[in-house]
Amino acid sequence: MRKIIFALIALFIVGTTQVLAQTKTEKRYTYTMKNLHLDKKTEAAFSPILKAYLNERKAAGDIYDDVKKKYKAAEKAGTITDAQAKQLFEAKLESESKELAAKKKYYPEFLKVLKPKKVWYAFDLANDKMTKIDGGDSDE
Repeated sequence: MRKIIFALIALFIVGTTQVLAQTKTEKRYTYTMKNLHLDKKTEAAFSPILKAYLNERKAAGDIYDDVKKKYKAAEKAGTITDAQAKQLFEAKLESESKELAAKKKYYPEFLKVLKPKKVWYAFDLANDKMTKIDGGDSDE
């Protein structure tokens, strides 16, 4: 009996650790797929497209995030220079431009697998804030 309880506790700990170790992109993927309520066939076809979109979206966001991290202390202290502010703004514009390009690129790909209404929900869910994703809220 002790061995069974120990095994169950070990499985619980391993499962919890795996959930905690998920990246933001993985959490976003899981959240989107869960809330789209797709049948198995559609899910299998849509899954790699969504993963590719999320990876491209993350790469676009990383452009701004990298610059923002670089100047975080100066920004927090209110000592950011004009040159740093310019770099931040330009990185933000580039990041947003690449995110928009990814949406435009993947919109027709999503439509190959999903109906337009589901495509709308897929993009909406995939772009939810992490606080909503981590909280598990969904507008069902």
